[in-house]
This record gives sequence, C-alpha cells and structure tokens, in this order.
Amino acid sequence: MSDKPKEEFYDIAIKESSDLIEEIKEHPFNVELINNTLDYEKFKIYLQQDFLYLVDCTRALLIIAAKVDDIEIMGSLVNIARGTFAVRKQYTEYFETCDLSDNHKKSKSCSAFTDFFMRAAYHNSVAEALAASYPCFNIYQIIINHMVGEVMPKKVEDHRYQGWIDIYNNTVMNATINQVTDVANNLYAKAGDYERKKMREFFKRGLELEIMFWDEMYSLA
Repeated sequence: MSDKPKEEFYDIAIKESSDLIEEIKEHPFNVELINNTLDYEKFKIYLQQDFLYLVDCTRALLIIAAKVDDIEIMGSLVNIARGTFAVRKQYTEYFETCDLSDNHKKSKSCSAFTDFFMRAAYHNSVAEALAASYPCFNIYQIIINHMVGEVMPKKVEDHRYQGWIDIYNNTVMNATINQVTDVANNLYAKAGDYERKKMREFFKRGLELEIMFWDEMYSLA
C-alpha cells in the first residue's frame, strides 16, 4: 500500500488531461450546442447513440459494484447506476421526436467507448474500472458548467437544447456525479502506485474516446 497521495484523483486526473478537456469544451458540437446553432439531425443522432450508451454505462457500474468488498461503496455505485439509467427516461420525455430506441445500431465510436469501459469492468480492478467510466460523468459536469456560464448570461431565447442542459444542470445530477468523484477519490487514496497510474491512464483514454464520439456525432448527419 502506498502512502496517501498528495492530490486526490479528481485533481490530478483533471490536471494531467487538461488539454483533452479544453478540446472537448471547444469541440464544434458543443460550441454550436451552446450557441443554439447545432443542426438538429446531429443532436438527434447523438441522443440516439447516448441512449444506447447509457445502458452499458449502467451495466459497467453494476459489474463494478458486484466486485466491491466495501458495502458502502457498493451501495453508492448501485445508486449511481440507478441514476444513470434514469437519464434514458428523461431523454424520452424531453425529446419525443428523436426516435429513441434500443433498436438502433451503435456507431463505431459508441461501440469503441462502451467496449473500453465494459472490458475494464470485467477484467480490471474496481478502481481502474471506475476510472474508465469516470469520464462519462466528469466531463458532462464540466461541459454543463461551461455551457451554463455561456448560455444563461447571453439569455438565448427559445434555446432548443435547453431541455438537454436541464437534464444535467440540476442538484440531483450534480449530487450523483459528485458521488462518483467521492468514490473514485476514495479508491485512489487506497490504491498502490501502479493502480493509481492505471487509473489516470484509464481516465485519459476515456476522454480520448469521448472526443472520438463527438467527432463522429458531428460528422454523421
């Protein structure tokens, strides 16, 4: 067991991947979404893929939870998984015209990302597996905070994507994401040097796959 790290997982992971985070914040998909100029067909395809993606994200969390010895952490992960799956219902309520269904086929980037964190959930340690899934939560919190800082001061009238922003910009969602962060920080503090290194690598790779996902969503329509 290593000594307690000088920085928590969240702080060091964000610092080491700051270039990728900035790239995601400035991605044309997200910039145009903020400005209410994103082509609706692009958003529709994104939502269809995210609808599928949320299923595997939920599965990964439950697999990780089943491997945890600490009952409190297991309970936290089950609660996070429940909240993750519930986003699908919110999607269908806000965006009835987006043809959300499990009958759609996953895109290449969606499959690459879900395969990545599902493999980690099955074959890696609890800490490493959660780090692989962590970008799914962390980057959305960062993006939404960025969007709210941009959109609300500009007072964009009739913002067509306000419903999507509202799904992620609320106290319940923030509490869920903060809970993931707390668990990841806890696991990082207890991990050895090698496992900590792998956690940071998995997080960074997850962000790279997020960028690939947005690239594809932006180019498909």
